[in-house]
Amino acid sequence: MKKQENNYFVVTVPGFEDICAGELVALGIQPTGTVHGGVMFAGGLKELYLANLWLRSATRILVRLGTVTARDFPTLFQRLSKLPWGRFIKTGTSCDIRVTSRASRLIHTGRIAEVCQAAIAKTLGEREGDNGKVQKIFLRMDDNCCQVSIDSSGENLHRRGYRQASVAAPLRETLAAGCLLACGYDGSVPLLDMMCGSGTFAIEAALIALHRPPGLERMFAFMDWPKYRPGLWQQLLIEAQRGEKSTLPASIIAVDNNPKAIAAAQKNLEMVGLADLIQLSCENMQQLQPQFPHGLMICNPPYGERLGKDASLKALYHDLGRVYGDTFAGWQGAIICPESELIKSTALSLSPLLRFTNGGIKVALLEKS
Repeated sequence: MKKQENNYFVVTVPGFEDICAGELVALGIQPTGTVHGGVMFAGGLKELYLANLWLRSATRILVRLGTVTARDFPTLFQRLSKLPWGRFIKTGTSCDIRVTSRASRLIHTGRIAEVCQAAIAKTLGEREGDNGKVQKIFLRMDDNCCQVSIDSSGENLHRRGYRQASVAAPLRETLAAGCLLACGYDGSVPLLDMMCGSGTFAIEAALIALHRPPGLERMFAFMDWPKYRPGLWQQLLIEAQRGEKSTLPASIIAVDNNPKAIAAAQKNLEMVGLADLIQLSCENMQQLQPQFPHGLMICNPPYGERLGKDASLKALYHDLGRVYGDTFAGWQGAIICPESELIKSTALSLSPLLRFTNGGIKVALLEKS
């Protein structure tokens, strides 16, 4: 019996497509293409489970259920009714239908969602009760063509489950992990974040270094599907845990001058079980000295947009440049910030590895040359 294959779409923050594609290849999954904001691949349930469990830079993973064309609502209803909804939606599951429409005769997104809901009800028959589960469904109308996708992830994949405490302007876990991967970080060299905030870089670095999957402690939408295979999922978890390291190959150091940030980071480290592995301290970056001759420095410093238009950060960036360029001259260095006049205050020669948006602000991952 031939294994049923689906077409999948990994949603990423624009700019991280190649990073995510590389992660898929490392899992033994060959991408079938990349577009702005995502990567495509094909496979069975094993590939879908693996991707949700292991991808560090992905936002969510969708199953392409089908594509229909329609120029009126009766046709849309008729064609949506023929899709295999029963493979993904159990009796009593509510549907959260999200619609976008562009260059199509059908532009009323609310009505499109209602028609889709009616088509699902017709296909699945009488649905009794409410099991408390919600399945996200994404409809994209483009030039009278409706692409239907089923969400397999549930909550966005950046929600690893460990962030219990936060500070102002936190960096999403998926962005932190993607930036580390873009720097070539694999855990074999020491890592230092001298503006650690709630500890996201340090934690994501430790997960990479320990070869621990980011989805190990969370639930996924596919677990509520009619054809969910718990045995396969448990097998993948056992294999992952078997390959996990118990100690870090090289030191991970997290520093911040704000005691509240250190307290938040400590709480998150304890939540993820890394408090005994990561060096955490409250210090000013200007006083730091390298413990090792080589390593990776990475940080997400404040930028003016996050502190207010009148905030002067030139002195901070001047000190940042001195620490990167002089004190840690032998280290690889990377900074996340806007490519603005402010970065010139570092006096560093910097080249962009990635360009993306963080909190609505256009930024770049800049590497010290």
